[in-house]
This record gives sequence, C-alpha cells and structure tokens, in this order.
Amino acid sequence: MRQEIHQSAIMGCRQSGAMLMAGLAVLFMVIMAAAPAPLQAANQVAELMVSDHADAKGVVEQHQSKFSSSVAEIYGTALISGAKKGKEVTTELFYVTQNLNVLSSRDDLPDDGEVTLTFAFPKPDKGWPAGDYKLVISIAGGATKAVTFQVK
Repeated sequence: MRQEIHQSAIMGCRQSGAMLMAGLAVLFMVIMAAAPAPLQAANQVAELMVSDHADAKGVVEQHQSKFSSSVAEIYGTALISGAKKGKEVTTELFYVTQNLNVLSSRDDLPDDGEVTLTFAFPKPDKGWPAGDYKLVISIAGGATKAVTFQVK
C-alpha cells in the first residue's frame, strides 16, 4: 500500500509539473499579446546650428556664434530625429538685447524619421543690430532647442 501511495504521488507531481509548464506557457503568450507595440522615438531636435555659410541645399555644416552686422543672411539648420510627418515646427529668432521676437515661422514636418530643416534670415535694411540673439525651434508636443549668437 505504501508503495502504491508513493507511486501515485510521483505520477501526480509529474502530471501537475506538465500542467504548470503548459499554464506558464499560455500565461506568457497572453502577456506578450497584450504588450504594447514598440514605441517610436519621440520628436527630438538633435542639433540646431546657425552660420553665415550654407551649402547648395542651404544646410549649415558648422555652428557659428559671432556674426558681422553686414552679413547678408544668417542660415540655420535643424536636425530632427523621430519626426512625425505633419507635426508643426515653430522657428523663432529673438533679439535678446531688447527682448524682441524678430522673426517667426511655422511649418509642418515633411516626412517621418530623420528630417533636416533649413531656413535663412535675411539682413534687415539697416543691417543686423549689434547684440545678442537667440534662435529657438520647437515641435508641437514639446521638443525644443535653442542656440545663441552675437552680432558685432
């Protein structure tokens, strides 16, 4: 009798072990099915540069922090990662010395993924006023980046 009980207990453990493994496998599959899809990277302004030089496509290669008041145009380039097509981008140029918003523009991101935005600010009729400037680019939803520069 004792041997029968012992064999019965062993068989019960083997059967419940298999049931436990099957139950865990089903639970794992349910959890994986309910998990959210991988998130796409959020909009981010990876880099923002200004310069008095740009290539043929208007892209600034290296940031410049000082300009002459006679420079014809100040070019800007923003490198956006995780872009979502159609999101609004605001570009603003501030003359910090007198706390003025000099220029502002709004555009929509043209593509998804990695996007390079280019823009140019033309010289005012009387030249660029000497002082401190700040360029701010913001994407709807919160991503913002700013750079400062001086005109002498």
